[in-house]
Amino acid sequence: MCISKTTLLILSCFLINFKVLAQTVSFKIKGRVLNESYQVLSAASISLFNLENKELIKSISKSNGEFEIIYNIKGTYSLIVKHTGYQDYKSAIFELSDKDFGIISLTSNAQTLNEVVVQSKQNLIEVDANSIIYNVSKSITAQGGNALDALKNAPGIFIDNNNSISLNGKQGAMILLDGKQTYLSSKEIVDLLRSMPASGIKSIEIINSPTAKYDAAGSSGIINIKTLKSQVKGFNGTATAGLSYGVYLRQNQDLSFNYRNDKVNVYGSYNHFFGNYSYLYGSDRIQNGKTYDSFTDDVDKRKKMGARLGADYNINEKHTVGILVNGNFIFGGGITDTETDIGLPNSSNIDQTLKAINDYYHQNTERYNVNLNYKYEDTLGKIINIDADYGYYEKGAGNFQSNIYSTQNNIIKENYYRTLNGAKIYLKAFKVDYTTNFWKGKLETGIKYSAIQTNNNSKFYQVFNTIEVFDERRSNTFKFDENIASAYVNYKKPLGKWVLQAGLRVENSASEGELAFKIKGIDSLENIKRNYTNLFPSFSASVKPSANHNFSFGYSRRIDRPAYNDLNPFVYLLDELSFWQGNPFLKPQLSHRFSLQYAYKSNTIISLNFAHTNQYSANITDTTSTSSIVMIPRNLGTQQNISLSLTQQYSPTKWWDITLNGTVYHIQNKIAFDQYRNLNLKQLAGRLNIQQKFKMPYQITGEVLGFLNSKRLLGANQIMTPTSQIDLGLQRNFLKNTATLRLAFTDIYKGSKANSTQNFDGFYLKNSSYFESRQIRLNFTYKFAENKAKGPRTRNSALENENGRIK
Repeated sequence: MCISKTTLLILSCFLINFKVLAQTVSFKIKGRVLNESYQVLSAASISLFNLENKELIKSISKSNGEFEIIYNIKGTYSLIVKHTGYQDYKSAIFELSDKDFGIISLTSNAQTLNEVVVQSKQNLIEVDANSIIYNVSKSITAQGGNALDALKNAPGIFIDNNNSISLNGKQGAMILLDGKQTYLSSKEIVDLLRSMPASGIKSIEIINSPTAKYDAAGSSGIINIKTLKSQVKGFNGTATAGLSYGVYLRQNQDLSFNYRNDKVNVYGSYNHFFGNYSYLYGSDRIQNGKTYDSFTDDVDKRKKMGARLGADYNINEKHTVGILVNGNFIFGGGITDTETDIGLPNSSNIDQTLKAINDYYHQNTERYNVNLNYKYEDTLGKIINIDADYGYYEKGAGNFQSNIYSTQNNIIKENYYRTLNGAKIYLKAFKVDYTTNFWKGKLETGIKYSAIQTNNNSKFYQVFNTIEVFDERRSNTFKFDENIASAYVNYKKPLGKWVLQAGLRVENSASEGELAFKIKGIDSLENIKRNYTNLFPSFSASVKPSANHNFSFGYSRRIDRPAYNDLNPFVYLLDELSFWQGNPFLKPQLSHRFSLQYAYKSNTIISLNFAHTNQYSANITDTTSTSSIVMIPRNLGTQQNISLSLTQQYSPTKWWDITLNGTVYHIQNKIAFDQYRNLNLKQLAGRLNIQQKFKMPYQITGEVLGFLNSKRLLGANQIMTPTSQIDLGLQRNFLKNTATLRLAFTDIYKGSKANSTQNFDGFYLKNSSYFESRQIRLNFTYKFAENKAKGPRTRNSALENENGRIK
């Protein structure tokens, strides 16, 4: 009831603003930006200037090249259109009126990179309809780190030390890379982002209300990470090399190139992160009258590498074909050293100590994706896009674990284990998207079919001296096949100052899981079949009552299907007393999501979001015996999340820019671990992020970034204590802006150390963790180019949703 009153109050305030602002008569400027070959130029800068040469309004062209500006101030104007690699367009002088410029054709600019002069400043944060764009390339402290570091600084996004990604306080965001799904679940997404350099990221787009065109996955919205694309004709590229030091010294490298002529565009990149990473975490728990206080020193020795190679061929001005190959590789060892003291509550005496060492002598992850694309686009707004995709994912690990119990340095028991885990996943998909102008609006429709096959094998052995005995209780093979067929229709139409959009997506999922195991030497087989169809409607409305004000509302129904490996009941031991396990009976969670947003000149953005989730699933920590615990995903009940966020950009002086982002959110979890343990948990929480940039003497740019997270509810019943962090950065350009040197200090006072508690009858757990966030980073970037031209196309893969569920 309280949420309803809050929503009605904010809606009333917005409606009052509508009434006041709508009294002003506004006029519209529109057009479409193409190059001399009639190819679409998206993200072109559109500016309206008065006779005093003062910029009044600024916008950008959309993905189809179209733009629209609404204005209402009497006067005389000129329109200027700019795009990197092309000569500027300046219109004849005109007065206040509706004006359609039709097609604006920009001529290619043959100037070299050294002759380019940047005349406008891009904001760190921008708004576009229901999306918020965080321009990573404009952040100094993000450079030299990886994509995960950059993601942590984006508005409304929080990543805890358990690698859970939350958007506006709610987990379940769908992660895209250049509009393509990552095909990985939470843990592997984090590994992938750690293997990507922040220097290769242009921006992070946060989509609160996705349309029916997107896969329905992502109960808290979509996070689209856009990589940098070269705009230079001929052969050109960028090279970045850097060092970072926290606990260990690491080296990062990022190389990218692009070659383009009138018909062919070839592009590629390579990056790596070499060096160890330190993770420190521990837990203190009270279980059945005993205390278990543990601490783990975890060293990740894996090397992380990524590469891509793509080519586009322009058959003519309407037809384009392309191929894109991606690969990501993580390989190397690792070791965890865990020591657990076992005793009695309120006593300093230790009954015994368990020392467990996991030697991950083999770890290997390979991920490949191949995308074939055909695109037809004419000047009348008709677009046909066809994608065929194949994905392959393989992961293997070998681990030797020792468990040694001792009392005052006297060994009382020793147990040794070896585990061999392997997983292979094959993904195939095909999709067709069609866009056309219809009834003075835009009609989008399409179909998609995907097939996924997974094969997992887990072997567990008990080791006695030189003999290894197969443990059938903890060994199994798990196969999972899933076919998803979907279709959508979406329509968008401008009505005066309003833009309305409505869509419907239907998805059918048919899956079968096959679990094979042995019981006392006898083969057993368990099958789990599912077949379900869901409808996913979406709707949005936006209005621009004047040039500087924009209101939008959106609704969508979303789904989060389980990650493939979360369905697999493998057992991963930290030690004999604590382990992780999958759940083959895990069901998808379904959400209704509402968003309301107001923007003023992209400088002030206010967003209100509400989501209700059924069959809410989360990883929980539960007891399995009198002394051991398990971390396992389960469907628990329902979750409600409401959030209010503010993004404010302000420049007190010409040399000082401030960006503030604050989010307040309320979570209510109505969950049940079993029929005896029902919880109704409520928590109000907040996050504040302030980023400041300074222009300093000697052409140095400085940056200070700080954030604060309050006490909050995470997952099912985990209460997190407050955390904070401050980062500092310095940057200077050299060699006529072709070279850049960056120095950054992150998490200066280790404020990101996280603590949490969980509590229910007979069980209390306190966790702590720190993941080497205090670092010093030094990076050097050099850009080289011959001439200017359009960079490689951005296109969506057909495997947008399926890869996101690989773990």
